[in-house]
Amino acid sequence: MSELNNVSVHEEKSVTSVRSSQYDYTWEINNYSVWSTMVGGAQYSPVFPSGQDEPIQWQLKFEPKSSQKPAFASLFVELVVPILEEDEKFVASFEITLENFDGTTIVEKFCKGDEWNQGWGWYSLVEREKLRHAVMPTDKLIIRCKIFANTLIVTNTIKENLKKLPEPLPSSLSKDYNTLVDGQKFGDVTILIDDHRFLAYKGILAARSAVFAAMFEHQMQETLENCVTISDVEPNVFKELLRYIYTDELSSLGTMAHSLYTAADKYAMPTLKSRCRCHILEKLNWETAAETLVLAEMHSDQEMKKHALRFLSGSEAGKVTESGGWKNMVRTHPYLVDEMVKALAACRIAEADK
Repeated sequence: MSELNNVSVHEEKSVTSVRSSQYDYTWEINNYSVWSTMVGGAQYSPVFPSGQDEPIQWQLKFEPKSSQKPAFASLFVELVVPILEEDEKFVASFEITLENFDGTTIVEKFCKGDEWNQGWGWYSLVEREKLRHAVMPTDKLIIRCKIFANTLIVTNTIKENLKKLPEPLPSSLSKDYNTLVDGQKFGDVTILIDDHRFLAYKGILAARSAVFAAMFEHQMQETLENCVTISDVEPNVFKELLRYIYTDELSSLGTMAHSLYTAADKYAMPTLKSRCRCHILEKLNWETAAETLVLAEMHSDQEMKKHALRFLSGSEAGKVTESGGWKNMVRTHPYLVDEMVKALAACRIAEADK
């Protein structure tokens, strides 16, 4: 509400819409041939959907022997709730399918967009003799019903405030922290890698890595000098590691997943390690499979090893031996070749037993 020249102004909006619903129902009848001879006249399914508070409810009326055409079975879809007056109409469409035990369709019927009063269906749905043979050998009849109904007209009134409140700006935390990757101010520890220097922040490193936390907590040389020398991580990999530490984001996972995986394991960063593992396995192919198996073995990663062996025992096993990763594995980890052969043999035996 706002006031213009001492006049109160109210603004409202009403929206009218038709609410549509879909109902799926399955009625299974076992020992159909016996059942159909025992029952007399029309048989009714339970009301669906079940529940006392449902505003719309239906049921199926099935006659194994049609009252109008005795050589046929008949079926009708009936509206149970609400009960309509004689001149009231209800717009709905439905599909009826009769199936045998394995899902084979015996008969399928459609009724699109008709106006109902209480029910709709067919006196000559399917010949009785045809139906009796179709449900064999299990003697099971499955009736599936799908109903699409425009069930309710709804009008909602919305009061609108003439003065729209401002929305908060989106968070810039990740973007702001990303500036720390190349930042040269306010850092309290220097990371030396070859001739590269990274100014970093002890508190953040310690919060994200248990290895850095232990390093800074104890009276180690790195703590006293506020300088850490790293010799087994490439500068570009460590820079990406810092980016993840500061922002929880990565910009080069596609090109350095294996190296980042190794660094994540070294610095006890399980979430980064898991993210790298998932990427490596997602991109697994004949060129990288052997290299991935070696990586898993070196870091005692049984989950990644299991997936790599499964791939190596698959359809591309022959091509793997052409890769550079395979040649390196044969030279550095020859026992993994035996494990791959055993996995391949087990896979072939399992396929033969199917």
